[in-house]
Amino acid sequence: LIAHLDAPGLPDIVTGAYSYHNKNVGDEKVKENQKDSTSNCKKLYAASPPFKPIHFDDATILIEATVDSRFDSKRIKWLCRQDGFPLSKYIKSKSKCEDAIRKGRVFLNQEVALDSSRIVKENDVVSLIEECEASEDMHQAKNGSEDSHVRVVKEVRSQNKEITIEVVYKPVGIRCVGSFSPNTLEMMTKKQVECSRGMNNMFCYPVSKLDTGCAGLCVLAASLSKIDAAALHSLKVSYTFTTLVHGQVPEEWKKGVYAQVPTEGLRQWKRQKTDQLENNAGDDGDIDGKSSSIVTSKTALDLDGALLIQCIDSLEIEGQQIISTLTVQSRFDNGRLANVISFVLRKLGYPVVNDRFGKREYSALPRRMKNIVKQKVCIGCYCLDIEYEGVLTTVSMNSHKRTLCSFWREPLMT
Repeated sequence: LIAHLDAPGLPDIVTGAYSYHNKNVGDEKVKENQKDSTSNCKKLYAASPPFKPIHFDDATILIEATVDSRFDSKRIKWLCRQDGFPLSKYIKSKSKCEDAIRKGRVFLNQEVALDSSRIVKENDVVSLIEECEASEDMHQAKNGSEDSHVRVVKEVRSQNKEITIEVVYKPVGIRCVGSFSPNTLEMMTKKQVECSRGMNNMFCYPVSKLDTGCAGLCVLAASLSKIDAAALHSLKVSYTFTTLVHGQVPEEWKKGVYAQVPTEGLRQWKRQKTDQLENNAGDDGDIDGKSSSIVTSKTALDLDGALLIQCIDSLEIEGQQIISTLTVQSRFDNGRLANVISFVLRKLGYPVVNDRFGKREYSALPRRMKNIVKQKVCIGCYCLDIEYEGVLTTVSMNSHKRTLCSFWREPLMT
C-alpha cells in the first residue's frame, strides 16, 4: 500500500499469467509474459497519452478540494462523486468520473491522474479543470466513430454577416434545446463555434427540435448578439428522414404519397385547439380528436403540415417477414417530428422497426437482425433543404446502415 501511494497517478500494468489445462502450453505462456513484462512496461509509459497533455499551471480550474479523514484510502473514482465532496457538483456518476479522468481533467496534487482506481490519502488535493477542445477531439478519435459525437457538418453564410446557419449532426441521446446543461446540442454547438472562431460569449438559437432519441442533422443559428426569432422569418427547413419499417408498403408509395400531420401525433400540451375539438369538448370519444383516421393521398399537400412518404427499397426475410426503407419529407417543425412520423406510419400499418409500440412485429424478426439492431430505433434525419434569404442549400450525409434494406441483405440472406 505504501509503495502504491508513493507511485504517480498512472495506469496499473496488468501482466497476469495465463492458466491452461495443458500444463506445457501454460508454462510456455507464463515464460513469454515474464520475458516481455519489462518491454511492455516501457512501451506503455512511452506511448502517447489519449489526449493532448496540458500543464496544471495552464489549465482553468473549475473546482478544487482537499481530501479529509473521511475519504482517506478511498479510490478517486468513488471519491469524486460523493455528495460530501465538492467535485460531485460536476461529477454525478462513476461513468462521468472515468470519462473526466480519461480526458485528463482530474489532477491529484497538481499531477494529472490517469488511473481511476488511484487511492488517495488525507490532505491530498484533487482538482477538476475545464475540458479543452483539443483533448475532446483526441478522446473522440480514440474512443468512437465520428457518428457518435456532435459535430458541425456545414456552415451557411448569409447576407446578414452577424448570423450564420450551422448544420450540426446530433447523435442519439442529446437534447436539442436548453442552456441548463453543457451537454445539450445548443450549448455544445455554442462551444464548438466559439473555439473555431476564437471568440467568447456567442449565442446559439436552435431552429430544429429533433427528438432526443433520434439521430440526424439539425439547424442552429449562431451570432455574437442575441438572436431574435423574427430575424429568421425567411428561414425554411425541409427535413428528410430515412426509416426502416415492418411490412410491404403499397406499390404507389414508390412514386410518393402524402399524409396530413394529425393533431393526435403531437404532445397533449402543445396541441392547438381547433373549432371541432372545442365543439366536441363534451364528447368523451372525440376529446383528443382520435376519431379521425389517417389516410394517404396522391394529391400534393403543403409540407408545412404534411408528410411526403416514398418507398425506396424492400426486402423479404426468410420468406415470412418483409421490411421496407422509406424516406419521409416534411417542413413541419413544431418539435418531435420523428415521433410524429412514427405515429403516422404506425397508424397506416407500417410501424418503424424497434418502435416501442411495435413490439409484436419486432419479436417476429430473426435473432440475427435483433442482435444488430439492439435498442436502436431505425429512423434518422439525414438530409436538409435549407432556404434562407432566397438561397436554397442542400446538406446531406449517408443514412445509417440499420435504416437501409441494402445493408440487411447480406446478414439475413446468407
